[in-house]
Amino acid sequence: MAEDRKKPGMGARRPVNRPVQKAAKATTAGDAAHKAALKRRVRPSVRAEARKAAVSQRPLPAPPRRPAVARRPAAAVAPELTAQINGIQDKFERLAAQAQMEDVFSAVGDIDSKLTHLPFDLEALRDRGYVHSGQLEDKLAALDDKWDEVRPRVEKALAEQVRRLDTELDQAERQVSRLNNANAAVVKSVDTAVDALGSRVTAARRAVEGLYEGMKTELYKIEFAVGQVQKMLDLIAGSQEIRLQEAEGPLLAVATQWQQDGEDGPEGFLFLTDQRLLFEQREEVVTKKRFGIFKAESETVQKLQIAVQVHEIDQISHKEEGGFLGMGKADILELVFAATASLSRARFHLKGQDSADWAAMINRIQSGEIDDDRSDEYVDELEAAGITSASFPEQCPNCYAAVPPQPRGVTVYECEFCGATIMPAAVE
Repeated sequence: MAEDRKKPGMGARRPVNRPVQKAAKATTAGDAAHKAALKRRVRPSVRAEARKAAVSQRPLPAPPRRPAVARRPAAAVAPELTAQINGIQDKFERLAAQAQMEDVFSAVGDIDSKLTHLPFDLEALRDRGYVHSGQLEDKLAALDDKWDEVRPRVEKALAEQVRRLDTELDQAERQVSRLNNANAAVVKSVDTAVDALGSRVTAARRAVEGLYEGMKTELYKIEFAVGQVQKMLDLIAGSQEIRLQEAEGPLLAVATQWQQDGEDGPEGFLFLTDQRLLFEQREEVVTKKRFGIFKAESETVQKLQIAVQVHEIDQISHKEEGGFLGMGKADILELVFAATASLSRARFHLKGQDSADWAAMINRIQSGEIDDDRSDEYVDELEAAGITSASFPEQCPNCYAAVPPQPRGVTVYECEFCGATIMPAAVE
């Protein structure tokens, strides 16, 4: 059960309502060289535009169209043999469709599409304040370069395999036509021929798919990650209280229940940034019931209930609870906070994400390792934010109470004793 030490927000740092920005200037020769390198770096959208132009100039050929196989009524045969004939004809028609490799042509076109739109999507996330997963730009650039090499080989292999299979389909179709006046021996022979065709179709498809399957998997992972970040930023944008601090980068968001008493507690979303852990209650709360059972009136509650610095997390534990035969288990994240936090402990039921991943990410933040994950364009701002946090006075100018060291990104501090608003000293 969570134990409040003071009201949420009391004595906490007031975030500033501003997007993450690049540092204004470099302070060392190394910084200057780094910024010069950034200027030379090709923006992802520029590469994507080049990709779009290349695809438009060299579109993938359309798959061939074979006429449907006309079925002729077979001569009067035994019902068992008729069923076998129909099964062989159905199997041949499926193989004829697979041999045209329409889904393979589609998959190749999908890779072209992803390499075109993902850089734009990622750039849009950067503009919205997502500063982490800095390797994504490099991964997309590397995949784009690799695809320039692989795509011609895929086209060539696809054309060769479709042409070869088209010839083999003609041969198998002549065998299938023998079923019109078939006996048991002929049916067995034709069935064997169609099965052999199936093996060749499978081998041909695997030969082509093997050329691009790895790229398809990598692009799917990137697309999924981009989609998760988009959802997280949408959730943050939908909050009236959550505002990113200077140089603060959002990392994770998940639907959560804050279990304050056993399994009871408010529902909402848990957010993790490289500076803070936030829980915002977002749920419909019943305010009046009819006959003590049925909902009569309700209201939507959206309120930031927890906002603590990640460095105020003293202990982290994660586990799975409940479930049956490994199904339906609940991911639980339990945290114990330092005395400076607004509560002593909290227990969260994460819905849809692994609590072990959250624990690992919190550890990465506390160790400082997370800063290595920043996109190159947002590295310099860390120094500026660190200078700002170090420039707060040691004492409150109003009541002379001690001002604790401020975390990176804090630009305003409210004295816990007199409520005075304290600003950092001007930095030259």
